[in-house]
Order: sequence, then structure tokens, then C-alpha cells
Amino acid sequence: MRRHARAAVAPRSRIDLAESLSVALGTLRANKLRSFLTILGIVIGITTIVAMTSLVRGLDESVTGSIQSFGSTTLFLRKWGGRIVNSDQEFEELQRRPDITEADARAIQRQIPGIVLMDRLYGTGPEAKTATLRYRGNAARDLYVTGASETYLSLNDSETADGRMFTESEVRAARRVVVIGEAVAQQIFPQIDPVGKRIAIGGFPYTVLGVLVRKNLLLFGMSEDARVILPYTAYRRDFAEEDDTLMLMIQPESPEIFRSTRSAIIALMRLRHDLPYRAENDFDLLDSTTFLELWDQISGAVFLAMIVISSIGLMVGGIGVMNIMLVSVTERTREIGIRKAVGARRRDILLQFLVEAAILTGIGGVGGVLLGTLLAVVAAKLVNFPLAIPAWSYAVGVFSSSLIGITFGLFPANKAARLDPIAALRYE
Repeated sequence: MRRHARAAVAPRSRIDLAESLSVALGTLRANKLRSFLTILGIVIGITTIVAMTSLVRGLDESVTGSIQSFGSTTLFLRKWGGRIVNSDQEFEELQRRPDITEADARAIQRQIPGIVLMDRLYGTGPEAKTATLRYRGNAARDLYVTGASETYLSLNDSETADGRMFTESEVRAARRVVVIGEAVAQQIFPQIDPVGKRIAIGGFPYTVLGVLVRKNLLLFGMSEDARVILPYTAYRRDFAEEDDTLMLMIQPESPEIFRSTRSAIIALMRLRHDLPYRAENDFDLLDSTTFLELWDQISGAVFLAMIVISSIGLMVGGIGVMNIMLVSVTERTREIGIRKAVGARRRDILLQFLVEAAILTGIGGVGGVLLGTLLAVVAAKLVNFPLAIPAWSYAVGVFSSSLIGITFGLFPANKAARLDPIAALRYE
């Protein structure tokens, strides 16, 4: 008998849900404007989540890929870098450190065994320079200008799509020759071969030797494809200022001697800077792990800010859902009384209003996902920004919107379910 009783109750629950769904959809169709106003806040909140997640994720993948392209054994010797500066005092202390010099580079090459490649780089840190590149009537503005040696391509896992890299003799002679990113080539030379053309960079005449292969990577806001690479000797003559510092990229011949090479460079630099035994280093020797850790801190802060902003938007949307549903309960008081008079239970009324809220906000979630995706794609195209749209952001958007609807719709739904049927029938 008990099994039969339970079997008879089960269909009733399914009928209640189906009936509530049907009534909810009918109510939404009958009140289109009110339904639109209810979901508007949810659409804005979910749009923010999807758009920001897509852009942050794309930036994260681009920066991570760019850092990893250096290789796990490449060392970066800088005056300072790879850290977040927390105060003006700390920044001033770092700026007072001695510069890395050409003499340091020669000493490392001469005294540290096992170094297979070394590059001298200018214009890669906080003091990165931008300039306008012109060819006849075409101009490309705000291009990053980097001074490097002939080993740049090998150490950056890059190559030329057209033409060649400058040579060691051209570096020694400080020749005004340049290798440009593919995005630069397409902007300045849309229909002609740029190799061999004379261009002006910041007012100085340079000859284009080659075009870099497109990498679609960003490293701390600097696009490889919107960069021009010239001999560091020419950079020092034409573009260097007092705040420019030299960075050395150093590649040991094998991973097995990475740690010993790192330790030897630190010991040599401390000796050259005459540092006491217990004094901290007045230089930074970094590797890809250091940059990845720094980027994790930055991206984590950005992601946290995104969650806070998105949460505010969803909270506003949830409050809007609750307010409009309270108005709906007041307007439909007589309808609720009639439903109760013909046998509807409290849970039937509660379920009806919760289903309405979940459907409304679910529709808002789907609309927010579509709008957020569209905005992210448009923004990425307009500013040439990397984009990655994770599938989980869609699921999170729809699920969180429905959850917001149920959470903020619970109070109005409970208020409707507790109405006295006699008082409700008398309501005008």
C-alpha cells in the first residue's frame, strides 16, 4: 500500500512543475515590457562577466605564451624588473641602482663558461620607447622601438617571414637598418614588398631588412607584431635617453648548467658592484618562472576586480528582479486568491513565482552571454587584442543568472504563497 501511495504522489509533483512552467510562460508573454525590464540588469551583469572573462583569458594566454617562448633556461639580467613596485620610495630605491653596462656584458661573456647566446636589449622595460614610422604618405604611430643584437631571433624563438635579420657587422657599425613586425608591414606597405624600402622612424632614415613572422603575442602590453627591431648601437645613438637601461638575455648551452651559470653570473655581478657579503643584490637576474609568477599576481588582481564588478552588476539585476516581482505579486493578488480558492497550495504558488523568476533571469543569462561574446569579439578586432572565450563562462553565466533569479525571487514568491485567499479575493 505504501509503494502505491508513493507512486501516486510522484506524478503530482511533475504535473505541478509542468503547470507552473506553463503559467509562468503565459504570464511572461502577457507582460513583455515588465519582463524586459526585469531581465535588463541580469543581461548587463552577465555581459560584463563574459566579455571581461574572454578578454582577460585571451590576454593571459597571450602573455603566458610569449613568456614561455623565451624558454625555461633563458636568463634576463636587468637593473631591476620582474616585480610589482608598491611605493614611490621603493621605486626611487630601485632607480638608484647602478645600470647594467657593456662592460658587464663583456665580462660575463669572457668569464662565465657555457654561454651559447647573449643579446643586448634596450627599450624593453618601463622605459620602453614608442615612435612613429612613416613611408611616403603612410604612417604607423605608437610603435615600440627595441634595440637588439643579431641574436634577437634565436633568443626570442622567432624568425623572419621575409628578408633577413641584421648582422653582427651591421650592429658594430650602428647601421640604420630595421626589422619590422608583420602588423607594421601590413599597415605601412599594404600592397608592396617592404624589404629594401627606406622609412623614417622618429625622423631618422632606416632601411627595412626583413619582416618578422606574426606571433599574435602580448608581453605586458607590448605586441611583438607592432614592434620595430634595430641594432642596439643605432638605438643608443638615435633614441636612448637617460632613463634607458641595458638588459641582457643570456642562454646557457644546456639545461644541465642553468643553475651553475645563474650562480656564476650573480657572483660575478656582486664582485663587479663591490657588494658586501650580506648585502642584497643591486640587480635582478630573472628567468621565465619569475615573469610567470609576476603575471599570475597581475592577472589574479585583474580577475578579482572582474568578479567584484560583475557581482555588483548581478546584485543590481537581482534587486531589480525582486522589486518588479513584488509589484507583480501586488498586481496579481486577486489571481492568487482565485488559484488558492480552487485548490492551489502554498507550494504551487511559490513554485510558480520561482519558475517565473528562473525563466526570466535564465533568458537574461542567455542574452548576456550572446551580447558579451559579441562585445568581446568587436573589442578584440578594434584594438587588435587577443581573445579567448572559455566554454565555462557560458555555463557560469546562465547558471548564475538563474540562481540570482531564484535567490532574489524567493521573498516575493514566499509573500505570494502566504497571502490569505479570502483577503486576496477581496483585493481591488
